[in-house]
Amino acid sequence: MKFIDPVVLAKLANIRLKAKYVVEGMLSGLHSSPYRGHSLEFAQHREYSYGDELRHIDWKVFGRSDKFFVKQFQDETNLRANVLLDASGSMNFASRGNITKLEYATYLSAAISYLLLRQEDAVALGVFDSELRFYIPPRNQLSHLSLLFDKLDSLVSGGETKIGDVLKNFSQHLKRRGLIIFISDLMSEPGEVLRALKYLRFRHHEIIVFQILDPQEVRFDYIGESNFIHLENKEELFVDSDTIRSEYKRLFNQFIDEYKIGFNKVGIDYNMITTNTPLELALGRCLTHRS
Repeated sequence: MKFIDPVVLAKLANIRLKAKYVVEGMLSGLHSSPYRGHSLEFAQHREYSYGDELRHIDWKVFGRSDKFFVKQFQDETNLRANVLLDASGSMNFASRGNITKLEYATYLSAAISYLLLRQEDAVALGVFDSELRFYIPPRNQLSHLSLLFDKLDSLVSGGETKIGDVLKNFSQHLKRRGLIIFISDLMSEPGEVLRALKYLRFRHHEIIVFQILDPQEVRFDYIGESNFIHLENKEELFVDSDTIRSEYKRLFNQFIDEYKIGFNKVGIDYNMITTNTPLELALGRCLTHRS
């Protein structure tokens, strides 16, 4: 499986993706339960991982095995995570020396799915462009990775982006509150995207947004006359890069700030990542901050 890089996984070994808000589910001691007043019925043991509460360690098992295991109870809750990945035409962009935004996003999706399944949470995968292409329902078995990786490995970029419409239709797959990991270049009208994600946040879903951009989209250090081709509708624009650079950067910063401010207001985690950033650094920084 090309998505599993042992070096990257070793660097992420002690990081857990923990929910900040209340989720619904069963059987993983990482996340807070929305239920109160029930007896804590023992369910199973799980090997201790960095960040687990010491009070849940079963010291009798430690005495027999010399290994740390934690107790899990029926009233503790697991996480249902939906990884929603943008595979529209704009995600196929790559400047010289970099991989495409879509390729970087697939590696990020694979790493997050692995981390979640390793901690026994359930992971679903949805891929979209102008509509939801497919949706793989959540499972919490590690064997679920094979199906997810096969789908990610065969992805190709598609048509135009319609994030607002996709998110409205995607809500029908959300049977209970949980975590939505939204991975996209967000090349849509910010107001439309913010409204759609705010709606899901107000329905008590926790949301993490990863905006994947190419370094040239941030720096715009092209020189001289350049021909730009729209990757979704194929329109062409011939310009003098030096002439438009300052205006481009002003509009780009305005574009990014609208997302930053909008997400922050409603408690949505926002992370902007360029495709030349090592995956373990980008993901580690985000998850360590959440912890």
